[in-house]
Amino acid sequence: MGSEAQAADMFKCSVCNGNVKTGPDDYVITCTYCGSTVTIEGKDIGDHLMESAVYPEVRIEKFRGFLDKNKGLNKGLVKGVHVVENRIIYVPVWTAKVKADTWYKGYKTVQVPVQKQETYRDSEGNTQTRTVTEYETGYVPVQDEIHTNTDEPMLARKGARFYGLEEYLEKIDLKRAESYDFSKIKDMEPIILNAEIGNEEYEKAIHGRVSDRHRSQASSGLAELFDCRTTTNILGTTYLQTPFSLIRYKFQGDLYKCALDGHTGKVVKGEIPITKGQRIIWTLFGLIGVILAGAGAEILGIGYVMEDAAAFLIGGGVAAVIGIIMAFFGFRVLLMTQREKKG
Repeated sequence: MGSEAQAADMFKCSVCNGNVKTGPDDYVITCTYCGSTVTIEGKDIGDHLMESAVYPEVRIEKFRGFLDKNKGLNKGLVKGVHVVENRIIYVPVWTAKVKADTWYKGYKTVQVPVQKQETYRDSEGNTQTRTVTEYETGYVPVQDEIHTNTDEPMLARKGARFYGLEEYLEKIDLKRAESYDFSKIKDMEPIILNAEIGNEEYEKAIHGRVSDRHRSQASSGLAELFDCRTTTNILGTTYLQTPFSLIRYKFQGDLYKCALDGHTGKVVKGEIPITKGQRIIWTLFGLIGVILAGAGAEILGIGYVMEDAAAFLIGGGVAAVIGIIMAFFGFRVLLMTQREKKG
């Protein structure tokens, strides 16, 4: 995981007078003492929502359930892990309902049948004519419209550097959000990331995102798109603070990580250790695959030189394919440091 740490500055909260550490690019600041949230100039941010977070013990329970489900041959995985970090991180997100309308023109190509006359000599050497059909490229003008009305959440940071955060943000559900109430999460001592992107910058970026999406949809199937105009109407821009959880754990001396939805505790994705015992088993599996593939190739060779050797050909082919698959997966695991599974 890359670090989110930056050179810290201080911001004095106008509500509780507390000193809040901020990064050099922070624009919307949430006080870690009283929860008040304003821009760096002290302006109100408008609509403000949050998602509640489950307690650490719930996250640990979901995490252990995820390991148990994916332990495979590693029967001692769940009991052998040592959790070294279990924190909740409130991530800033701008979101709005965006109504977009696009009008576009272009053309697409089609194959047009064209009948032509050609001459030929018949079997007796006489010149004859006949009608043949050939296909030529034709151009058909296209004029159409695209209309959408979508929710458009966007991370209010200039980069997502936590393991699993991008996958988590894809699953945000605004139906789970409620009015912001810092008192509901204060005792969890969450890490609160401030927004580095303001309302106006978000709306400009969203216009570009939706316009690009419409242009891509319009150009699909066209030979050329030569006129495409999109207007967007952004309604109800809201600042959402959503809980993301990151668990780090040790197993047999190595460090692994797991990303969770902080609201439900459900694992988004996580790393699963591969033990030395598992590597030995998979190596043997791969070696057996190599032997089986070699034997299958030998049987195929015998089948090719024999008459009525369908059984040899089928049996050798099946053995060779199974052996190659076993070898691939066996040696693939051998080269991996851990497996990665989605929740």
